[in-house]
Amino acid sequence: MTNFSPGDRVVAINTDMSGPIHADPSAPDAYGFPDGPLRPDTIYHVATVLPSKKSSQSLYITGMRVIQGKSEIPWSGCRFRKVDLARDFVKKKKTRKQPLPTHL
Repeated sequence: MTNFSPGDRVVAINTDMSGPIHADPSAPDAYGFPDGPLRPDTIYHVATVLPSKKSSQSLYITGMRVIQGKSEIPWSGCRFRKVDLARDFVKKKKTRKQPLPTHL
């Protein structure tokens, strides 16, 4: 289980926007994504984290809204994973500098 906090950098691992992960039966079925769908290779920033009864955490992502009916709702935390900067960059091969030959 990943614990998110505000300011975390995250990437979407579940970009299926056909329906909610944890649907609320008392809420209207109309969902909207005014900022577009989630993209799999885009880094997003966590604005706010809320506890959730149905999943580990609920997230508000900067610039990515989910509208249900007329109100904004948070994203399910299980759609995202934290970005591990050390793991995501390819290490460059280190080369040892050779001393210049001296000419007499």
